[in-house]
Amino acid sequence: MTTVEITVTELIFPLKLEDKFCRFRPLISLRYRDSNGKPVFARAALPGLGERDFWDCELKHKNDDVFVRDSNAPKVDFEKVPIMQRQVTFSDLDVKSFERMDIEIFDIDTKPGWKKTLEKALETFPPEVLLTFQPEIPAALMLVKAAVEKGTGHNLADLEADLLNKLLGKKDGLARSLLARSEVLTNPLPPTLTSKGAGKQGDYSITLKMEAF
Repeated sequence: MTTVEITVTELIFPLKLEDKFCRFRPLISLRYRDSNGKPVFARAALPGLGERDFWDCELKHKNDDVFVRDSNAPKVDFEKVPIMQRQVTFSDLDVKSFERMDIEIFDIDTKPGWKKTLEKALETFPPEVLLTFQPEIPAALMLVKAAVEKGTGHNLADLEADLLNKLLGKKDGLARSLLARSEVLTNPLPPTLTSKGAGKQGDYSITLKMEAF
């Protein structure tokens, strides 16, 4: 079995990006083939899925403790972000080969009581899902996936799209997509990956440090 550790080391956004779009939550999705050749996804939303889980770079919050915008450039100052809020570990993956990395950067709106909304969305799933649900950590999506697998007795290649969109906040309009990119991976996994592209109101760049062991 394989463990994959991924750390976000840089996130650059457009210089003229409107302030209202500057609360960032990237979705990191690792696609790989298992020992049977089946495509499987390991996903993480950083820093988490909670109502306050985002990297706040809105200039109107520059005097707040949660403000993590670099003082000299349009990017996140990761010296202000604890490592546990920008790193995820995928454990015990049955990896035959790595295929690609899908990256989507969201802007997050806030909504009081968001955790209760998420818990309501999970009520139709096995009770293990709610018992293990921890929205405030990067591995939240994988915990939900593992709980659904345990409750149903079936391995999942991925969370169903409707549930994934609900957990991310896309279904309720809380998460607004700024950039979506896919990068082909080599085997063995490269130590770093930088994805650049045009998104909402300009160009973005995100760099990941990766290790498989």
